[in-house]
Amino acid sequence: MSATKARQSTDDTNLPTAEGGLSENKVFEVLSNQRRRYAFHYLQHADRTVYLRELSERVAAWENQKEIRELSSKELKRVKTALQQHHLPKMDENDFVTYDRGRETVRITDEAANLEVYLDVVPRFDVPWSFCYLGLSAASVVSVLWVWLDGPLFGGLPYSTLVVFITTTFLLAAIVHTYFSYSRLRLGTTAEPPGVIRQ
Repeated sequence: MSATKARQSTDDTNLPTAEGGLSENKVFEVLSNQRRRYAFHYLQHADRTVYLRELSERVAAWENQKEIRELSSKELKRVKTALQQHHLPKMDENDFVTYDRGRETVRITDEAANLEVYLDVVPRFDVPWSFCYLGLSAASVVSVLWVWLDGPLFGGLPYSTLVVFITTTFLLAAIVHTYFSYSRLRLGTTAEPPGVIRQ
């Protein structure tokens, strides 16, 4: 399994992980756009043939941070037109979906349905996991130096205790990171895609 990572705030950066027949470049190209990620998420979660209007309503609701019933006709039309004329044809061309223009129906392909795509979503006023691990590493180095230099408070701490503490800290961080990645940050596994902000 290969991975390409990039920080995502509440804007439009992604990190895909691709398996199977779809190349990583193709996955990155298609899912580099937030609207296509939202469409992919809904289709993967639905796992059935979906009418264009249904897909448009859901994507427009996520984009505008509204319930479907609160959408204006202008907001819905803008998303539907973009999906119809640009995004779905591109996804169809890259084997992500089967799009029937005449019937206005779309279904995710078997290859795309089996993709595991994760987003490193960083909420506003938060930091990405890479910064968390960088901080833990820096704190570990400082702790080792502090004990080695026999500094106050922890200077007499045995190295074995320090090793257990550092190892446990990294293990707990990894467990929390794994939980968030697999249960909350994977496209297609929850009702709403990662990064959707509700007022």
